[in-house]
Amino acid sequence: MYSTLHHPNRYVWDFWYYYDPKTKIFHIFYLNADPVLVPDGKHHYASQVGYGFTKDFLAMEWGPYDVFSADPNRWDNTSIWTGDVIRIMDGFLLFYTSRNSGEDDGHTQNIGVAYADRIDAGKWEPISDIRIRPDELIYEPRHVPGDCSIHAWRDPFLLRHNNQIYMLISAKAVKRPIRKNGTIGLLCSQDGGFRNWEILKPIADPGFYSEMEVSQLLLNTKGEYELVYSTSAKWDYALATNKAGGLHGINSPDLNGFNQNSPHVLLPFDSGLYACRIIPEMDGEIVGFDHRTGGIRRSGIKIGFRHINRDFSDCSLG
Repeated sequence: MYSTLHHPNRYVWDFWYYYDPKTKIFHIFYLNADPVLVPDGKHHYASQVGYGFTKDFLAMEWGPYDVFSADPNRWDNTSIWTGDVIRIMDGFLLFYTSRNSGEDDGHTQNIGVAYADRIDAGKWEPISDIRIRPDELIYEPRHVPGDCSIHAWRDPFLLRHNNQIYMLISAKAVKRPIRKNGTIGLLCSQDGGFRNWEILKPIADPGFYSEMEVSQLLLNTKGEYELVYSTSAKWDYALATNKAGGLHGINSPDLNGFNQNSPHVLLPFDSGLYACRIIPEMDGEIVGFDHRTGGIRRSGIKIGFRHINRDFSDCSLG
């Protein structure tokens, strides 16, 4: 059993990372808040993005815990939720989730983008004219009364496939009943940049989750595509997973077949880890946040999954 990496004075949960192959360092971005807010669940409404780095997830050099925060003068004025970070031609882009407290019920999520010229920047600058919203014909644009979990348009994950740039999004399908409307949405860059996106039909819409969170697309040991995501045990209605929740995967030989296959459990919720990332640079080890205590922990489980194309170093913001 590995030890959980705890921040000295912040409660830490979801994380994402950028790996530098030259230095062999993982640059970690993590959600954090004051620990006093956790017992009442208020940390979700005060979360900001912190930075740290590690070589092995056994020790963490904790940097500033506020490299990117909500701002009352912007649309993203409530808190910052899970995102993704990529390298582009002249710097780095941080994709993130946020909400506007004055719209709808205050829980409507959209995707924003921030920029820094260095991965270890002390502050990231928001790109004010980018706010990515769902297509209301495909995805729920706001909370549906009676739904058992809040609105979802969050957790961006970027990839390249067949010379196109895509983004995965945790979303809610408009044509599914509540409790079974969790889906993973798909967006495609309209021009090879990161400002303009076409909203496509879901890459996965299985109809038996309330939420499909923090997704990644990888290659499994058979060379097939593997779509991985997290769901709480209480929102898991898939017969194949026996209400285990946690980290699940669906495999497919191409990007169009995820709805035809059943999910399987990669790490159950009762493992104590959630919002897990599979780390190809560590033989596909599963690393997540400790949902009982906060903090980041290795699982010790290596499943050998590999990256798909995540190289955007020849791309500009657009």
